[in-house]
Amino acid sequence: MARIADKIKTIDGSKETLKLVVRITELWFIGTSGRSEQAEMVIVDSDGDQIHVVCKQDQLKAWKMDLKEGCTYVMHNFRVSKNDGQYRVCDHPYKLTFIVVTVVRQCELDDLPFKNYRFAYFLDVIAGQLYNQLLSCTLWDDYYVQFLEYLDHHESEGPIIVLLTNARIKEGQVSNSLKAYKLTINEPLTPIEEFNHKLSELGIEIRSVFTRRSQWSSQPSGSAQLSSRETFISKSEAKTISEINNLCEEFVCVTVGTIMRVVMDNHSWCYAACIQCHKKTDVYTEPFVCPCGKHNDLAVLRYRVEVMINYKDESTKFLLWDRECTELIGQSADEVNTLKIEDGDLDLNASPKALDKLLGHLLAFKVKIQPQYKNSAVLKFSTDLTLINDVLDMLPDVELLHQLIVIVCSIQQSISIIADHDPVIGLPLTPIK
Repeated sequence: MARIADKIKTIDGSKETLKLVVRITELWFIGTSGRSEQAEMVIVDSDGDQIHVVCKQDQLKAWKMDLKEGCTYVMHNFRVSKNDGQYRVCDHPYKLTFIVVTVVRQCELDDLPFKNYRFAYFLDVIAGQLYNQLLSCTLWDDYYVQFLEYLDHHESEGPIIVLLTNARIKEGQVSNSLKAYKLTINEPLTPIEEFNHKLSELGIEIRSVFTRRSQWSSQPSGSAQLSSRETFISKSEAKTISEINNLCEEFVCVTVGTIMRVVMDNHSWCYAACIQCHKKTDVYTEPFVCPCGKHNDLAVLRYRVEVMINYKDESTKFLLWDRECTELIGQSADEVNTLKIEDGDLDLNASPKALDKLLGHLLAFKVKIQPQYKNSAVLKFSTDLTLINDVLDMLPDVELLHQLIVIVCSIQQSISIIADHDPVIGLPLTPIK
């Protein structure tokens, strides 16, 4: 006799011979594909109840191709454990883990609900009263890039409504630290449309203060403009190239320099990446599914170029990523590679002529010094001469600094000569043997 399906709300750790009829509403992958990768998902049953499920590396190989977001399944047998981690994607007190005898069978089940958003109130995120219902949100890595690219391709008219799922909440702030985090911007989803409609009903008018990045350098200064001097210099110090070369800890700083040459190290000038999360992939010419869950018909190429920066006879290497290279060259890595192939140069690792467009630019740089990765990654750059001069004014005078170093060394040598004698009676302080 077939087992009757269990309800998610009845899972209490008392049995592991579960039978669940569910839909995968969220699916994401953590770790490196083929090595330490595991899948995590949220499943929902016919009552709309949700639970967090983990498929670790030892079981993922058997089930990876069968697991798809939005599809429906009958699943059997899990390890049940307490859902007591610091950051949880579901409110259910338990979570499930695939085991050797877990069974997953995909089937068409139309009566199962799709993703149901359960919104958190601001006052549940941060203790106390909020000023004008404002909440701080930090976007890192690819989500930061996703938001900036949205600004690049959309006019700043009307409100920007974002939908954040599985965000990390800590000390009253929201960030995308969890791998399960998803960012949706002004898409025609029911929650976004309902929110926009509610704003209209209440007569609330919201105007975006953001502008396209291409317009940042021409915008007047102001606290709301991301191109402002304050934003470029914020949370950083001005350092000369000589000082940057001597830094041995992670540090964010601003400086000025001219790109003199492209440095060819052990990396190619570009890398193949997922179209959604931009993470590197070893698959370039064939369709593949990225660990982030995105199906790619073809990988995209993204720049990764090391350049030598020079200023006043001092030089150092900076790492330029895709956004900076695309802006300076004026073409994407895919466009450059296509032209290279048309000219008969089929080897991807062969450096294209277009990289020469990086050379000769005098720029203000904001860089992150990363000794553990042996690089200095460019976070921002500016061609604005006013900003370049502002950064130059912040830099110490290199020649004066060298003179001070010579003076300090001379003083130290003088101190070392007299340090072994009492300055009052002129007798040696070190006992005579």
